[in-house]
Amino acid sequence: MDPREEFLAWAEPALHAAEAALVTGDPSRRIEMWSHREPVSLFGAVGVSTTGWTQLEPTFRRVAARLAGGQDVTLDVMAFDVVGDMAYTAAIVRFTGTIDGSAPRPFALRATSVFRREEGEWKVIHEHTDFVSPEDTVPSGRS
Repeated sequence: MDPREEFLAWAEPALHAAEAALVTGDPSRRIEMWSHREPVSLFGAVGVSTTGWTQLEPTFRRVAARLAGGQDVTLDVMAFDVVGDMAYTAAIVRFTGTIDGSAPRPFALRATSVFRREEGEWKVIHEHTDFVSPEDTVPSGRS
């Protein structure tokens, strides 16, 4: 398997599992998947944008606390590449769930993730997510 195929074979199920857990209120897979080394950054659709691991971990926990009842999670990788010890994915994440106690409804997010290989393992170092359509947006609320 070439490096691109190997990366995608790992990234698709890992990202899907992390998103599926997050939308049910569990940030643990996301926390495990992210680098705890600087620099790391997040520009998130649900929650604040922040940099540094000491800010990211509590942000993931707060975002997970805002989410509930996530189900029917799909992750479609639209583009990806690997260059040495860096990689990226651009994906669409879809799920049905609630944010801040709202009625359950479908959501669709564009998610671009940047990875760095650390001690032989891929770790997310940056992510940008935004809602696919304006009607999907939610107030930033508490972060």
